[in-house]
Amino acid sequence: MEYVLTLMGRDQSDDLVDFSIELLQTQTVALSACTTLVSIEPRLPMETRNRVMKATLGFFALPTEPSNIVESLITNLIILLGAILLTSGEDGRSRAEQLLHILRQLDPYVSASAEHQRRRGCVAVHEVLVKFRNLCSGGFGASGSYPTLSLKHIDQGGPRGSSSLPSAFVLPNRDSLSLGERIMAYLPRCADTDDEVRKVAIQIIALFFNISLSLPKQKTSANDIDLESSYGALSSLEDIVSIIRRASVDQIEVFHRVVSSVCILLSKDELVVLLHSCTLAACDKVKQSADGSIQAIIVFIIRRGKDLREADVLRTTQSLLSSAIALTDKHSRQEVLNAVSIIIFLCLSFSILIFISRIIPTSSYYL
Repeated sequence: MEYVLTLMGRDQSDDLVDFSIELLQTQTVALSACTTLVSIEPRLPMETRNRVMKATLGFFALPTEPSNIVESLITNLIILLGAILLTSGEDGRSRAEQLLHILRQLDPYVSASAEHQRRRGCVAVHEVLVKFRNLCSGGFGASGSYPTLSLKHIDQGGPRGSSSLPSAFVLPNRDSLSLGERIMAYLPRCADTDDEVRKVAIQIIALFFNISLSLPKQKTSANDIDLESSYGALSSLEDIVSIIRRASVDQIEVFHRVVSSVCILLSKDELVVLLHSCTLAACDKVKQSADGSIQAIIVFIIRRGKDLREADVLRTTQSLLSSAIALTDKHSRQEVLNAVSIIIFLCLSFSILIFISRIIPTSSYYL
């Protein structure tokens, strides 16, 4: 493995230093070799797998040319990430931890300013999620092999119920998916300027909830989720996925439908985490995505504001004000402040007078 990693072409700062065709071809083969070494027994320790990821994820930032070689290299990299997930542990909890580790490493590419990086990041997220779902549903064979899956397709086979799944003992629970954080990371891409990014991002969100509804829930949150409403919202999401594959549809309408479904599918705790982590989404590098995220946040506050506690409202407002400080576009900043005003109105409705005394002096500075 040490020898293979030397073929990745990095200097001491971990930057790619050579884009020659010969090296790119060598690195493509090296990635394939890494996948083999990660997959065989005895399994590599976690530290080594993480070193492999650190040495290879930078390939997502490669330029688009020469396209045939670079695309082959990116495909091999995504296959490697799937192999790392597959060998990450024996139970659902450890695999869920590895899943989140991989997804968080992909976040810079998912939210990059370059369209080709966002496409690659979203495709990688989708593929890793498909493999994770197959793990949860027993879709992998004893040999560790996995089926070839399309980069642009969600396999919707199999029932949503838990009857076809392994026992709950080996499954992660829903909380281990960090849905609030993850959905907020991908929601801006559903309003992206790139059509392919939008389509894959919507598939990612649908797949996240498809997985989550098959997993056991913590006792404290089990009564927080209306299964009938959730399955209806998931069906709506899956309908959207089906529609956008077949035809050109109104982008704004699709985004609104996605936001409406997500608003229903999130538990109270997941909604709170999503709103707490809204700053990056509201300041997304793509203005259209940032504006879409702000509108989604406003919808969440209006429709689910009653689920927020005083501390949740305060922290969400602080996150929004941080966004307002960071934003340079006047229209986007005003939309964020509109969200703050809606929260203040909710506070009036809830008679949270102490909160208002804290917020009005701060928000009036921006108004």
